[in-house]
Amino acid sequence: MILNLSTLNSFSTVRENFLRLNLGVTEFFLLNLAFFIKIPLFLVHLWLPKAHVEAPVPGSIILAGVLLKLGGYGIYRFISFFCYFSLRELTTFIIIFSLLGALYLSCICLRQTDLKSLIAYSSVCHIALVVFGLLNETFWGFSGILVLILAHGLCSRALFCLANLYYERFFTRRIVLLKGLSLIFPSLTF
Repeated sequence: MILNLSTLNSFSTVRENFLRLNLGVTEFFLLNLAFFIKIPLFLVHLWLPKAHVEAPVPGSIILAGVLLKLGGYGIYRFISFFCYFSLRELTTFIIIFSLLGALYLSCICLRQTDLKSLIAYSSVCHIALVVFGLLNETFWGFSGILVLILAHGLCSRALFCLANLYYERFFTRRIVLLKGLSLIFPSLTF
């Protein structure tokens, strides 16, 4: 049997069928909960630092560079389905919750002693800004998340590569033991 591409539903047809469901706040939250876990949003982020610390470096690089961005892309694609509903109160709550979580996780970053754990927690803080830009639903928000996701994908991979370089040379990831490396490796500092 030959597949006829003209019979496949287009994105606009799927969107029209989805809008007929007349979804509300609970459905919005439940449909996006999987993306909030994948992105990871504060309080459902607990898997990420442990996954980064226990994973080998190529696993951390793939996780930080590609897999975390899939949650943001999923929310980006689904946000157009919900723009017709009055969900401003819920999105405002999620934005405030996300930004307060980023502030809290920034304070946690100040107390980290493991280099990979520090990179993982700072990654969750950056992703909180992505959630803010997505749920803001403005042109500047969407443009900002595009730049932030691309920059985060490149920088976090590079930071995990540098953490691996330090681990291979000094056999530790503890920040206390890695102090003063700017004297040994001035080319790796700014």
